[in-house]
Amino acid sequence: MKMLRYRVGALVSAPVGSRMVLALEEGPGDLGYGVEVDYLRGEIELVRSDRRLLASGTIATQIHTQCARCLEPVAFPMTFEFEEAFFLSPVDIPGETFYAVTDDGYLFLTAPLREHILLNTPLRVLCRPDCRGLCPECGQNLNEGECGCVREPDPRWAALAAFRLQGE
Repeated sequence: MKMLRYRVGALVSAPVGSRMVLALEEGPGDLGYGVEVDYLRGEIELVRSDRRLLASGTIATQIHTQCARCLEPVAFPMTFEFEEAFFLSPVDIPGETFYAVTDDGYLFLTAPLREHILLNTPLRVLCRPDCRGLCPECGQNLNEGECGCVREPDPRWAALAAFRLQGE
């Protein structure tokens, strides 16, 4: 994927309240730190404030991850709200990270979009709702069939199993 770089120099020199819309229509690519997307689509509206550009919009994408139960690859579509502030000049405060428009009037969206994707990705993505996962003994993917392992009940649960049998 090409670098998500947009020229916004005209908006930087425009009066407060000026607006610009960026159309996102990007193909497959890597946003870094393991975030691979099939596409990025949406519109981001930029509004010029006193010291910042305020960006907001709705973004649709599809990421590549793995199932939390069976570890198979999963293409996970998502739509999220994007809101970010970009300073008009670089800000350097130790220990803090701020996004800014470059001195030559460019806005880089790769890092903020990657962060929003990571924050909006569920902790447990499943390949399907009824995924059976992996056998804890041999590692067989139970979605593909039984493995044949004999699973003895854990003796620590015997008292609870007896209690359940009393209720039946």
